[in-house]
Amino acid sequence: MSQRKQQLTELVERYQVFKREGRLDLSSEETIRAWINELLAIFDWNVMDTSQILQEKVLSREEKKRLQEIDSTSTRPDYTFKIGNQKLTFLDAKAVSVNIETSNASAFQIKSYGWSILAPCSFLTNFEEFAIYDCTYIPNQSQSANLGRTYLKLDNYIENFDVLEKHLLKSNILNGTLEKLYSDTLKNVGSVQKLSPDIVFAEQLSNFRLSLAKNIVENNNAVINNNTELLAYLTQVIINRIIFIRICEARRIEREGLLLTFKENGFWSEFKNSSYNDFYEHYDGPLFDRINTIQELEIDNDVIMELIDLLYYPSPYRFEVIPTKLLSDIYEIFLSKKLIIEDGEVSEKLKLEYIKTNGAISTPQYLVQDLLKRTIIKEDLIERGLESVSDTKILDFACGSGIFLIETFDYLQDVFINFYKENPSQEFSHFFFQNSDLTTLTIAGKRHLISKCIFGVDIDPEAVEVARMSLSLKVVDSSEFYENYQEIGIFGNQILNNVGNNIKCGNTLVSTDITTKYPQINSDQEQLFRTNAFDYNSLNGFSEIFSSKGGFDYIVGNPPYVEVKNYNLEYPFMHKYIKENYTTTKKDKIDLSVAFIEKGVSILNEKGKIGLIIQKRFFKTNYGYDVREFIGSNNFLSQVINFNSTKIFKGRITYVALMILDKSKPDVINCYNASSDVSELPFELNSIPEVERENQNFTQIQSIDLSSDLWQIEDAEVLAINIDLLKNHSRFGDFAKVRGGIQALWNRAYHINVSSLNAKGTLSGNTHLEENITLEIDACRPLITNEGFYPFRDDTTHTYVIFPYDIIDGEKIQIPFDEYENRYPLVGAYLKRQETLIKDKVQTKPDDNWHLYTRENSHERTFDKVLLPMTSNDTYATITKNPLNYCDNANMYFIDLPDKSDINLFAVAGIINSTIFSVLARPVANPQSGGYFKFNKQFIEPLPFPKENFNSNIGLVTEISVLAQTIQQTQEQYKHSSPRQKTVLKATLSECWTNLDSKVYQLYDLNVDQISFFNERGRNINRLEILNRL
Repeated sequence: MSQRKQQLTELVERYQVFKREGRLDLSSEETIRAWINELLAIFDWNVMDTSQILQEKVLSREEKKRLQEIDSTSTRPDYTFKIGNQKLTFLDAKAVSVNIETSNASAFQIKSYGWSILAPCSFLTNFEEFAIYDCTYIPNQSQSANLGRTYLKLDNYIENFDVLEKHLLKSNILNGTLEKLYSDTLKNVGSVQKLSPDIVFAEQLSNFRLSLAKNIVENNNAVINNNTELLAYLTQVIINRIIFIRICEARRIEREGLLLTFKENGFWSEFKNSSYNDFYEHYDGPLFDRINTIQELEIDNDVIMELIDLLYYPSPYRFEVIPTKLLSDIYEIFLSKKLIIEDGEVSEKLKLEYIKTNGAISTPQYLVQDLLKRTIIKEDLIERGLESVSDTKILDFACGSGIFLIETFDYLQDVFINFYKENPSQEFSHFFFQNSDLTTLTIAGKRHLISKCIFGVDIDPEAVEVARMSLSLKVVDSSEFYENYQEIGIFGNQILNNVGNNIKCGNTLVSTDITTKYPQINSDQEQLFRTNAFDYNSLNGFSEIFSSKGGFDYIVGNPPYVEVKNYNLEYPFMHKYIKENYTTTKKDKIDLSVAFIEKGVSILNEKGKIGLIIQKRFFKTNYGYDVREFIGSNNFLSQVINFNSTKIFKGRITYVALMILDKSKPDVINCYNASSDVSELPFELNSIPEVERENQNFTQIQSIDLSSDLWQIEDAEVLAINIDLLKNHSRFGDFAKVRGGIQALWNRAYHINVSSLNAKGTLSGNTHLEENITLEIDACRPLITNEGFYPFRDDTTHTYVIFPYDIIDGEKIQIPFDEYENRYPLVGAYLKRQETLIKDKVQTKPDDNWHLYTRENSHERTFDKVLLPMTSNDTYATITKNPLNYCDNANMYFIDLPDKSDINLFAVAGIINSTIFSVLARPVANPQSGGYFKFNKQFIEPLPFPKENFNSNIGLVTEISVLAQTIQQTQEQYKHSSPRQKTVLKATLSECWTNLDSKVYQLYDLNVDQISFFNERGRNINRLEILNRL
């Protein structure tokens, strides 16, 4: 029996003895909690450590009376499990008199709390019963208590110990085990909607905003006057204010149910008057600015009540626990749509930058937190004590709803508090409140950090309003100190004064000089407003920061990845400005994030750092060359955290990394590859210290070794060995050329799936347009496609392509249609039948050449080739010696060797099929779903290749070639062998592959350590396992 199980057994037995002997006061909340505390301690929780668990205080009669006097109640779960500032799940303690097994109300309550913070599950217990509730679906009060529940009684705790341990063990709650456990539950329960609160509430807010906007236009047409931006602004302010006050109620700052009382005398009239007077006096700040236009608005109360009904019981949203980050996520999704007025009608549509992705997806909190701790090093912040923290300037230059801003606040707050606890200072004492157990910032302290340290810019005025609200919520987020609100300053006047003034509405990428560079914009007011030019070093920007510090100390964020070309129609002047005023944006397919990188560096001070979540596309693509050159030539790259998981952003396949640039130009780049799946990724990142404290988990690359060619930073170990190999060897592209295949006029018409080759020089098969057709073989060519590929497969194919060309003495000759039809009447008749459709679907050449390919490439290359597929789960190669064989342009390459002898062909194919080539190629290839890679030409040609050894060491090359031919022959024999023979042949092949790898290692001049590295990494797909499908 494990130690934990033994401890649980003893605890249960002791409880039963106490109960039998009447030594339990089951009416006492303290008694129940004492037993629960011991239970949690068995599973490694220290309930006295507030960094692990926050306990709701057991209130005395006097304290309950005091709360009643301010119309407040305490209904939060008794135990909040947490890491840092993040709530992970809840446990609520109930009296023994509560029948947990049948209580629908108790189940709905705890499920609502769990669901509201995205917890996978939550817990309810009175010690004699223990219930675990699935929180991954929308809870409602009518659901049965046993829906999605695991229910245990005291008598069967021991036999169900594994269940309790799996759910309660501290490491399991922290490392994502529960997320994985509940990722696929309740799929077959028809009444259940497995949707998270960010998705649901964002949709509900979107619907309400549209209703509200329509009502505003209907009742206030003269005020709005078809001004879409004004309408969007006003609706956003109203929504923000209502939600803010509801959250203040939940956090015991405002009287519980305050908004509901406004219904009595007409909600809208009461609310706007309170906003103008009471809320302004209490809060002030941009959130409750006195906006006269709002005072003029007439809004029907029943429309407003659509939102109010979402905010109170029996709604499942628990605003007392919903974190500010989740609210920012909700707004991030919600703000991906915009209001428009067309012909007097109000509607909404996706904003330009979200059309391709069908809406916004919020950035995971753990990713933001990890980027912050690696970009903004705590030791650097407190170099000169609290003064240096206060003097730190941190910017999010595309802040959206404020996700990075609020996490930056939390990060700075922790640094501020921890330093003060160890180094009390009278000068800063008014920024802190301390009781016997905890220290927190006062309202003055929070305002100080926000106004001195945190800055944001966004082009979207609605997003700016939300970001300001997010920071305002952080100011009033002190619910665990609700008894000390007076001392902290919560009940003071104008407590949000200046909070949010550092959040500016403007276009980070376009400065105000656009009006002189492109003066035409001055006569196009709509474009002038849309472009929203912004000058960082101006009175409307942050000129004081530039005059005092030369720029920002840190920039953090997740810049948009929208291709610049998408702005050509809707933002033509912005498009032109970005293309012509940045050194990194000249190429066609460039995306906005590249411009943000260049702009970010320009507004840092000389020692500044920028930490970004970035798409890795520019690491390898042709369009990313200029930004790689910009970063690499200036030695800006400091750190890269690569993620193998493509599921970090919910509902999207993405290829992302954390990238930190440093203007102090470090000599070394530190790289780390995070290999965990998404459920375990937060735990992995949390376990890796910042490189400044401990660098043993990181691979170091000399900055001088980082070229503008492909960055394979995703796997820094391979990059390091790649750099070493290139010091002694050439690149593959210097030895041979990787070429694409032929591209037919229209594949659906020209590609034939051949069922038979006939004796009379014809073939039979199907195209996508016709079935059971018969065509002349000589009018077609065999087409090698990427189907069933494996090392050294034969070069036969069931696909042919109509080929209206002659190849004579290596020259390509076009065959006009009349001649082609006369020579090949069956093919001619088929094309005639499809001529109208073909011309309708694709662009064709004129007159008698309409049937020819519009892109004619590689037609004359009828020489012997090495073949390799573009998309595959490993590097594969074979050869073809059939001059009629062509590669399909869509997903096949061939290698054009300078010397096309059999020895060279098989030797090169052998190298591509070797372990070393696979290990070198996979990190630079573009990862695809299902474990596949795109081995594009631009990824293969830069790989190290021992050109000099290949050309000079004929004996070794011949040995590799002979082994390759032996493998091919043995595999062909394997196909037609008995089970016993296959066993023998598999052993032969295993030895051949081992020998081939060994010979290739020799060709590359690898040392013992390098050989060990490649053998340990191995190929992605075992070459012997492929035999099972032959």
